[in-house]
Amino acid sequence: MEANSTDPAMVSEGCAAAGLSPKQRMLRALRRQPVDRLPTQSGYTGAMGRLLAGHFGISAAELPERLGNHLVRVDIDHPRRTNADGSIEFDWWGAGWDTRTEGYWHAFSPLADSLDLDRYAWPDPNGAALLDTAAQTIVSDGADYFIAPNLGMCLFERAWSLRGFDALLMDMVERTEWVEQLLDRIVEIQLSLARRFVAAGVAGGYFGDDYGAQRAMLFSPRLWRRLIKPRLAKLFAVFVDAGLPVILHSDGDIRAILPDLVEIGLTTLNPVQPEVLNHQWLQKEYGAKLSFYGGVSTQGVLPAGTVEEVRAATVACARALAPDGTGLLLGASHRMQSDIPPRNVEAMLNAFDERRFR
Repeated sequence: MEANSTDPAMVSEGCAAAGLSPKQRMLRALRRQPVDRLPTQSGYTGAMGRLLAGHFGISAAELPERLGNHLVRVDIDHPRRTNADGSIEFDWWGAGWDTRTEGYWHAFSPLADSLDLDRYAWPDPNGAALLDTAAQTIVSDGADYFIAPNLGMCLFERAWSLRGFDALLMDMVERTEWVEQLLDRIVEIQLSLARRFVAAGVAGGYFGDDYGAQRAMLFSPRLWRRLIKPRLAKLFAVFVDAGLPVILHSDGDIRAILPDLVEIGLTTLNPVQPEVLNHQWLQKEYGAKLSFYGGVSTQGVLPAGTVEEVRAATVACARALAPDGTGLLLGASHRMQSDIPPRNVEAMLNAFDERRFR
């Protein structure tokens, strides 16, 4: 899973001078059309944002511009509830997350002890004020920047966040029909949100749903095709039918279902982590069908490499995934965390500017 700041992503003066706005550059690159240069995007945790802002001597609000970000993700507005000691924060759906970790650590499953879906207090996707902040961002920045809704944890991840990871995996085999009912409830809510975001004027769809581990899928492709594929196709269709691109963040080795994702309308795959999906293979097999987003490893080279290794990895990523100079939103594979030295982030940014990958 991955999240990102909702601050407007900015583009450097050099990019603007080339004639394409960030939104235009993004739309063209995602559709594998010619661009003046590759768009770039790197997310970061709150702790890493503070570290980078201090390193560059800028404010947190200025950081997206310094990183050369092109994508703005907008979310829903909802009250942030915590438990008594503040150690767990509950999301809009009622799942709980440990506030003491930098990443995501699941801490509470509201359906852990119940199979009764009718008694659960499902969130209302039609709340009048739910999209207020998103709508304001679209009005103020939507003409110039690529704005997409953050429909993260859209199906499988949302289901296990409500039920519990281990429990849901067992349910998928032992209570398959019940899992289908759970997923259908989730789909109806996500569909309502997706339609509202499209009506508000977003430039594309952004979904997050992790299906893979480092070396294989978390569950069988057969189960994915029964439980996830037809429901994910419904969510994609909201954007596909509106003529908008669809981005999916899905961690791990999901090679077995890439043809299915293409079939149901995927435009852009993220995070294309090099330790998991070989970039040369990915471009050869899917470069004519998909565009890519990410590619510079937050597992390997960014936290552990030298400055020169980071620069070389960034250039190599762009050359492998965008040999024709398009079809790639280049950047860190995942949200950058504070284990990454700021000098390595700076090395990646310098590689963006070198244009050697063009």
